[in-house]
Amino acid sequence: MPKSRHKIALLFCGGSAIVDGEKVISVQKAADIAAWLKVVPEISLIADIEPVFIFGEDASEIKPALWGKLANEIHSRINKYDGFVVTHGVDTMIYTSAMISYMLQNFNKPVIFTGSPLSAEVTESDKQDLSGLISGYRSLGVKANLINAIQVATMDIAETAIMFGNRLIRARQAMKSDAPSFNFFEAYKEGMLGKVDFGIKLFNTVNKRSRQKARLNHKIEERVCLMQLYPGAGPEILSNLINKKCQGIIVKSFHTNLFPDNYKPILEKAYKNKIPVVAHNLSALDIKKKKREYILVNNMTFENTFVRFMWALGQTRDLGKLRILMWEDFDS
Repeated sequence: MPKSRHKIALLFCGGSAIVDGEKVISVQKAADIAAWLKVVPEISLIADIEPVFIFGEDASEIKPALWGKLANEIHSRINKYDGFVVTHGVDTMIYTSAMISYMLQNFNKPVIFTGSPLSAEVTESDKQDLSGLISGYRSLGVKANLINAIQVATMDIAETAIMFGNRLIRARQAMKSDAPSFNFFEAYKEGMLGKVDFGIKLFNTVNKRSRQKARLNHKIEERVCLMQLYPGAGPEILSNLINKKCQGIIVKSFHTNLFPDNYKPILEKAYKNKIPVVAHNLSALDIKKKKREYILVNNMTFENTFVRFMWALGQTRDLGKLRILMWEDFDS
């Protein structure tokens, strides 16, 4: 008996620009999908593909409401497909993929994000710049990203991850690469799940498929504010954020003394008003976690901290429970 083919849902959420000759083709609306699929016939050799249109604008236009829609679309198909691939622009891919990993609890199938560094706004009308842009990005292997992502989605893996270049990275531990690279992303701590090297090799850190029951939990709190400390940044900045009815505040703090002494009254005010303040600092010592006025996060990327905070606030307003959710060890 011939082996049954894998069924993969391919969800378009931006990031679909592909070079075809001297043109850049992207999916900006559902009607664009058929022409786009003709440019990548290779993917149909790997699995049966169902295209699903979600969003076609630039990655910078992503809004939190879209995360819930994407999570719903994936969860509603869990029993119908073996895996899921999401095309997405690189600018906000880490935010979206990390949030989906929280919204889809105990998800026992792969959700693999990939995409193109080309903007969907590039059209044939950009005659003068198009050829140079194409030559600059042709070697980045957008087709290869897609083919590799679909292959990973057929494998024994239950992770929400990013497949880009030759790296497979857990979404919650992905970081933008500082140095120019065709990989675009790096892994924080033990976030590297696999590598492309004459085939796709999965590392032993991956979570495997299981029979656990997946749960959709897409309630989040969007009213999270952000500030960064810098020399001269007075406590009135934090006070203004509290007065603006932010439901949670993330502060990129200093390294040694997380907050200047004159911030103490404002931090106490936030605590009494039950407005949680998260101090994000990867260099801070664990001893700082004993402070009650703020929640120190020193073991995850900023992007992961940001979306996790939004998700955690959607689950509880209790400061004690919120602290546990921000510190709890998630392994996928």
